[in-house]
Amino acid sequence: MKKTRKYRLKRKVWIEPDMLVSEVFRSLSSKGMWVLLRFFQKRTWSDVKLAGRKQRIYENGGLSFTYSEANYFGISTAQFHRILKALVEKGFIDPEHRGGGLGRDYSRYGLSERWRKWGTADFDEKTLKRVLQAGMDVQSRNEKKSKKAITDENP
Repeated sequence: MKKTRKYRLKRKVWIEPDMLVSEVFRSLSSKGMWVLLRFFQKRTWSDVKLAGRKQRIYENGGLSFTYSEANYFGISTAQFHRILKALVEKGFIDPEHRGGGLGRDYSRYGLSERWRKWGTADFDEKTLKRVLQAGMDVQSRNEKKSKKAITDENP
């Protein structure tokens, strides 16, 4: 019973009408839209009085969405990486810290307003690159294997 509530959030999701009807939002996949809405659900806010009116101020940074959480909701690791990459490339989120996956080091993202200029010359392009531990990429592993094979042949 506890596992089913692990990732449950009881927060409302607020999305701007401009975003909902934008071409860039409609270009996202259905799971991409769901992940973006989940980021919106995770943000915190505080109610502040400005000019005598109560206004809600959203905290758009420090949002985490781990691969294990995505897997819990039925999104594979590769698919989740593609979704995050699309959200960054289209200007919805920006990486603040890239985690390494070791221990409790996880990636944190911030919601961005870059999507408003998507498709224009003023758009600030960013990409999300995979983060690998040193020596864990395919090329490094193949080099280690070939060096080991050479040392095994020449003792």
